[in-house]
Amino acid sequence: MKLNVTKLKNACFEVARNTMWDTRPIDVADIESVANRFFEIAKDHEEFIVGQGQDPNLITRAVLYLAHSHAIPPMRDNIQWYSDMLATLVELACPNVRAIEENEAFYHDIEEGIEIARSEYKKALQNK
Repeated sequence: MKLNVTKLKNACFEVARNTMWDTRPIDVADIESVANRFFEIAKDHEEFIVGQGQDPNLITRAVLYLAHSHAIPPMRDNIQWYSDMLATLVELACPNVRAIEENEAFYHDIEEGIEIARSEYKKALQNK
């Protein structure tokens, strides 16, 4: 499978737009500059993910998750925040290290959190 670069760039722009939000107007060029830096960081994960036999578009899905869940104005143009969060999400979706039994309880915590998140949007869909 091939990475959809356009969708990834759009997702990075969404993260940048959310983090750069302010009550005063923000120059689109500033948002695009941050989005381009986010894109370069995201693109760096492609080779590893493809090498693991996984869909590289999981990067875009992870970036969209950040855009909707963690991209808030205090982050602004903080590249380190974005890089660290994205690396963590990629690691969860496409593990780079061998799992150890001591992490089993945490894996259950993650699964439970995902179940809760899914149930919330599924309830919303049923109520429409």
